[in-house]
Amino acid sequence: MSDAAFPTPMTTLVFIPGFMCDASLWQALLPGLRFPGQGQFVDLNQGNSIDEMADRILASMPSNSLLIGFSLGGYVARRIAFKAPDKLAGLILLNTSARPSTLAELERNQQQIKMLEVFPYKGQTQTALRRALHPDRSDNPALLSQLQAMSLRLGKDVFIRQLALVREDGHPELPHIHCPALVIASRQDQMRKLEEAENLANGLPHAQLHIVEDCGHMSVLEQPDEVRRVMNRWIDNLN
Repeated sequence: MSDAAFPTPMTTLVFIPGFMCDASLWQALLPGLRFPGQGQFVDLNQGNSIDEMADRILASMPSNSLLIGFSLGGYVARRIAFKAPDKLAGLILLNTSARPSTLAELERNQQQIKMLEVFPYKGQTQTALRRALHPDRSDNPALLSQLQAMSLRLGKDVFIRQLALVREDGHPELPHIHCPALVIASRQDQMRKLEEAENLANGLPHAQLHIVEDCGHMSVLEQPDEVRRVMNRWIDNLN
């Protein structure tokens, strides 16, 4: 990470990972990411709701933070931005949405939880991991191994806790989040539709939308150079 223009020299970047992801999610993104402040890497390992996860992060989050939330972490970052706008310098949301969980999603998640009462936890299925990647990378051994390694490190309890989460409709809160925001979506994301990113960006009063080409859901792993370039440009323009 290197120095560049920024709203104030004391800004802290708070990195919030996605579903069954840990701090290693960000490692390819960090070299060359420009900011003169500090980085804080939080987790979503505790809490039985988006709100509880947001409160847990807020308890240790310094003022003038720039939140970077990926996927599930984007839901948590938005909730923090709504609850504590005075603590934010900005908001970067990657491959995420404001739409609520569907009944079908909740039922499917409950079925997976019930299966774990019978079968041992071995990480996420290969089908789930492949769906998170661009179709042309769905058999990439390095990416699949990295995704599964995070899943195994976090373990069964975190998997069940995150599966059980209910995502509420966040669209009514968007007009009340007035900090600068950057929404990053992927053209070939099989888990989040572009329409969801567009609705998110359109609902935030001061948001920009950028679409990463040739990329699936895991933009931070699949296209870290492009994501870093977009983030650096946006951060530079905050000042």
